[in-house]
Amino acid sequence: MGPYQMKYPKEKLIGLFVLFGFLFLGCAKEDNGIILREAPFTLEVVHPRFLDYPKPAAGMSVQLNPPVLRWPVVKGENIRYDVRLSDEKDFSLPDRILEIKDSPWAIFNPHQKLASGLWYWQYRKSGEEWSEVQHFVVEDGAVPMVSPSADHFLQALPKQHPRILATQSELALLRQLQPNEDTRAILRQAEKALLMRIPKEQDGMPQRKGEEEEQQRKLRLDASKQLGTQVYDAVVSLSEAYILSGNEAYAKKAIQIAFEVSQWNPRGVSSTNDFSDARCMLAMAMVYDTFYDRLSENQKSTLLQSIKPRASHFYKNWINNIEAKVLSGHVWQHILHYFFQTSLAVYGDEPEAADWMAYAYELFLARAPVLGGMDGGWSEGVSYFRMNMETMIDIPLYIKKFTGFDFINAHPWYQNQADWMIYHIPPGAASDGFADNAEEVNLPGVDYVAFALGLAKLTGDSKAAWYANECLKYDTSDLSEESILRWVRLTKTRDLPVPVPPALPNLPMGRLFSDVGLVAMHSDVSNTKENLMVAMRSSPFGSYGHMLSDQNVFNILYGGKKLFYRTGYKVSMKDPHRTGWYQHTKSQNGILVDGEGQPYSTEAFGWVARFLQGDDLAYAKGDASRAYQSKETEEDYSVVKNIRHLVLLKPDVILVYDELEAGEAVDWSWLIHSLDAMEIDTKNQTFRVQQENAIGMGRLWASADLSFHFRDTFDVAAVNWRKSVGEDGRVKSYKDNQFHLSATPTKKSTKMRFFGVIQVAEEMDESELLSGTLRNGIAEIEIGNWKISASLDSASAPGLLIHNEKTETVFSSHGKSLRLRDQFFSGSDSASSILGIIRDGSPLFIEAKDELPPEMQSRLRYFEKSSGNFSQ
Repeated sequence: MGPYQMKYPKEKLIGLFVLFGFLFLGCAKEDNGIILREAPFTLEVVHPRFLDYPKPAAGMSVQLNPPVLRWPVVKGENIRYDVRLSDEKDFSLPDRILEIKDSPWAIFNPHQKLASGLWYWQYRKSGEEWSEVQHFVVEDGAVPMVSPSADHFLQALPKQHPRILATQSELALLRQLQPNEDTRAILRQAEKALLMRIPKEQDGMPQRKGEEEEQQRKLRLDASKQLGTQVYDAVVSLSEAYILSGNEAYAKKAIQIAFEVSQWNPRGVSSTNDFSDARCMLAMAMVYDTFYDRLSENQKSTLLQSIKPRASHFYKNWINNIEAKVLSGHVWQHILHYFFQTSLAVYGDEPEAADWMAYAYELFLARAPVLGGMDGGWSEGVSYFRMNMETMIDIPLYIKKFTGFDFINAHPWYQNQADWMIYHIPPGAASDGFADNAEEVNLPGVDYVAFALGLAKLTGDSKAAWYANECLKYDTSDLSEESILRWVRLTKTRDLPVPVPPALPNLPMGRLFSDVGLVAMHSDVSNTKENLMVAMRSSPFGSYGHMLSDQNVFNILYGGKKLFYRTGYKVSMKDPHRTGWYQHTKSQNGILVDGEGQPYSTEAFGWVARFLQGDDLAYAKGDASRAYQSKETEEDYSVVKNIRHLVLLKPDVILVYDELEAGEAVDWSWLIHSLDAMEIDTKNQTFRVQQENAIGMGRLWASADLSFHFRDTFDVAAVNWRKSVGEDGRVKSYKDNQFHLSATPTKKSTKMRFFGVIQVAEEMDESELLSGTLRNGIAEIEIGNWKISASLDSASAPGLLIHNEKTETVFSSHGKSLRLRDQFFSGSDSASSILGIIRDGSPLFIEAKDELPPEMQSRLRYFEKSSGNFSQ
């Protein structure tokens, strides 16, 4: 199809608006010049567990050109799909139609640039009726993402072996590499593997018994994973060392291990854990590929026969499934990468591998970054992102190597990811605290340094280079001792220059990642020692996988150390402590309703509705109004409004202003936690934590009298029955020595407001916090040069006003008229937020209204159209 220039249709008036914390898409039509608004549609989920509508649709402007078309899967055996795409609505001109027929997966990537304008498409289960016509708009500014077709990719793959670790033409060069820390580390690990006893299948059985069935199940998974990992680690180090050195001993041992694994039952104990299954699969595939010329035909056949059932099992379970699933964590962490490499190794020798390879290729291009957004970030948090790093770097490098298409430099996520690392896991600092195991990340560590260096080389991003350099000032760990991205450094980025990092990059106070629902604000992110950091999560992804029930929850760090921070331990996914405390809102700095938290469900979502900042004030608004109900879990705590306004005032003040409303009278609880001893003053309603490097003190006001409840125990004890070890190799100790404060009104109410002022500094005048007053429903306080007032009368309009005479900064959370010098400014919307600052000697006013992330806009438009209230 040639490029056609399309004219945009005349749009009818459409308005996105928020009412009482609920999300609506309002439709308007004209009747004799009068705009009539019809009944709105309520958004109940943003990222359901499985895709439930075709995308893109409802006239949305696509972000990438071409977009990948996706639709709800039809469950069943041997399902096939047809898709057609055209710039003609009636599909009447065959030469203007792009189509696929009989596809086993629910993905269609046109693999060519689409002309600007309107495009129409339909899908169907092969042989059945076409769906309704869907339509979307391609604008001139859409990001080009023109990848080669799967057929083109397959044809570009080398016919010779090896392919995974290197190609035939690269072997001689790799043998001539000058030794460095990476090559020496690989050879040391290979020498250890030579001395290793070859694992046996029965090693995958647990050596201990649990106290109940769930513990037994998890111990079986742990034992299986350990077996597969032992096999994989040994084969990888031996294969890499052989390519570097040509030492026959490495080849012999790797082949012995692979043939031992080939005798195992592919659906036996080595497959109990899917990581183990995939690692055994790839270990055999790597030996098949790396030592192809050394193997007899019978040996090759034996390995292929053992690889096939494992790879085929993954493929059959994934197609018509994973492409529509919001997340399958293990697939995207490692297994897709292993499957991609396995398919690459046996393509051309195993007939089914063409389908495996094509699916892995199309799936990655369609969904990556599965838990990130265009603006960067990772919804499962800083700990689990480490498990996705190699997948997100190595698969696109294979694609570039064989086709020239550079996914990394084409996709905006990579361009923005350095900012997420800088703001959410700063150099020399602990993490933002969101998602499983984040509490264990006390420094970025070598994984983040390796990823940042790779990103810097591949994209030329000097901020990524700066981040890596800064991290190494706090952590002198040897990068080469960890395998993550080590082979990529040696073989794919070795000769790429590291961009010169800036002496001091331009880093504003905060950064919003709206697609994943994360925001972080800092007093000085480039100076960890004196940096005050506050981060909030309110995510359209809700709670799922390794994400927790933490919408509108914040964590505070000072000097890189956790100060007011979520509590508990992961233990295991279904452990009573995780489900009863750690994943629950009660372990977080959030809000409870009648003692209950947010359901563990994708339907219990939030979003960061606003963000604005100046030189000394940063502000974010989180909306978790839909986070306390889920049809999936059959929970509904009657919450209709949960708005959290979070403000950071330089150098040392954090404000938390909550607007809450329920459909019936409830007990509201405001929570704050610390890993260090907390002192409580119930008379003045203050809480205080003394650390070696700082004091953190907060004061809380509310629209009703409060009762403080303080304790230092969990609801459910944490027990390390798995004997899990930390990164230092020691068995983890789950101590019940963390501190928890809950502030609850003495009476139930339908509406509630809280206002917390938290000051953090190495030294402070605590009298400033104590001098704040509450009169006639208005809390007022002066701290340093900041004058602050908050409306706490729930019968009056909400509002948070801030003024700094010295820096001439003014702020209003709710559209009040502001004056700065001799200029007045009133917001265009009574509910907007306004910041006034002096810029270049003159007043500058910045107004922020609620702005929906693209996925929320897309979903609202589609389902409003389906409900009959939308027309275009």
